[in-house]
Amino acid sequence: MDNTTAICKYSHCLHSNREIEKEKAVRVGSSYYHSDCFKTKEDIKEVVNLFKTHINPNPVYAQLQSVIKNIIFVKKVQSDFLLFGLRYYIEHKIPLHYPQGLYYVIQNKDVANAYNKAKTKEIKKSVEITEQAETQFKFVPTKNKGFADIIK
Repeated sequence: MDNTTAICKYSHCLHSNREIEKEKAVRVGSSYYHSDCFKTKEDIKEVVNLFKTHINPNPVYAQLQSVIKNIIFVKKVQSDFLLFGLRYYIEHKIPLHYPQGLYYVIQNKDVANAYNKAKTKEIKKSVEITEQAETQFKFVPTKNKGFADIIK
């Protein structure tokens, strides 16, 4: 490792190689993270915060962390989907009382449909469609062919 690379500090690094170029890394203090590792870390913090604020002010943190880590790292559910689902439950006042209820959040078809619609809108906004001023087509006629030419 040289001065241009660092090690991702995320304990659940999502990459096979924890080494990252410093200019591509997200730097927090003296720690460096892959951008997706940092996003996952922040999403998990936000899920815990929302759960504590809106669902249960005194959750069993060991259970909550265990459920979240199982969903994201074992079941391979994207952290932003879990966060979106929890926000969906809160906004729609869908009852949720225990950390294990997060398993129902990720299986909810309405949550999945709303997430897909939101992602589609996000992608459409990021894709810019440009028109070229003039597009020219040139028609090149071919020799007239008849039925006899097909049989040859």
